[in-house]
Amino acid sequence: MINLGIIGCGSVMQGPYMEIINKYIFKKIVNLKSVSDSNIDFLPVLNKKFYFENFYKDYKKILQDNSIDVVLILTSMNAHSRIAKEALLSGKHVLVEKPMATNMKELNELMKIAKSSKKILIPAPFVILSPTYQAIDQELKKNNIGKVSLARARYGWAGPNWGEWYYKTGGGPLFDLGVYNITTLTGLLGPVKSIYAKSSLSSKYRKINKKNLKVKTDDNFQIILTFKSGCIGTVTTGFTMQQYNSPAIELYGSQGTIQMLGDDWEPKGYEIWRNSKSSWELYKTPYANWPWTSGFTHLIESLLKKTKPLIKLDHVFHINEIMIKIYESSKKNSEIKINSTFKSLKFQKKIKTKKSYLDHDRSHDGL
Repeated sequence: MINLGIIGCGSVMQGPYMEIINKYIFKKIVNLKSVSDSNIDFLPVLNKKFYFENFYKDYKKILQDNSIDVVLILTSMNAHSRIAKEALLSGKHVLVEKPMATNMKELNELMKIAKSSKKILIPAPFVILSPTYQAIDQELKKNNIGKVSLARARYGWAGPNWGEWYYKTGGGPLFDLGVYNITTLTGLLGPVKSIYAKSSLSSKYRKINKKNLKVKTDDNFQIILTFKSGCIGTVTTGFTMQQYNSPAIELYGSQGTIQMLGDDWEPKGYEIWRNSKSSWELYKTPYANWPWTSGFTHLIESLLKKTKPLIKLDHVFHINEIMIKIYESSKKNSEIKINSTFKSLKFQKKIKTKKSYLDHDRSHDGL
């Protein structure tokens, strides 16, 4: 049985992650041994909802427990890199929520430790594990829409009214939301060679936990990505979108168009236009409820089957460098070169798709 420790017990832990973890606990594959949070007020709530052996205010006690195999880091963003480094050095496999780091110094340090470690590091987000994402990747690799020259992505909302750290330096919608789009576009289209970004602050104050909080990070972004392939992409993200009803991802090729429906962290299928057919076709994958927390499933399955994760550290490093330099670009009002690169992502499993009128029975197996 795999012993699990969780650092950070807020809403993300109590909701989405525990939903998927409980399935492994029920199957007696995972044992939730210890949880930790600096906010001890969570303890009564956690005791009512979940079974675990230990609660610690100091997360280091989880890292000092040699019986714990895997650590989930679900804290505020600025703490991710530091705790992930400590966890790897203490001999744990690690899943860390996004972003992996919020500055280049911490990013380089974490990557150095991760590459020399014998343990697995899986950083969020996990959009490349989505069956819809992989189905679109298949379409592109078959050259079904020709060479992609233009791309667009967006993800945003009005912004949280809890968690002050969202609005402090190292927080903000880019690290929280835009990271999904950048992961999707780079995964599908390859490395980025340069970026240019504009950002702004929509409001100096936000009402957080019923108190007026001074916002210390921009909450509104328009980003241009120039890919090594020659494609130009844009990412729109912010805590400035009340609602929208448009595709998450649009890819424009020389022979057609692909649009991912819904959001890339919760896709609803995709539609494709092929010039050869002169019509739109709507497809849904048979995996109706793919969870954005599937990185945990992927980590556990990788450990059980002794396989290498599909999430590659060079790709995640590239994504993080892009995000960090977006802030630099906006501040300097200039185009910034991206130094890192990564190899094309490969998926062995062929994703089955159904045309929309055949979409009735849905398979949830393995999810």
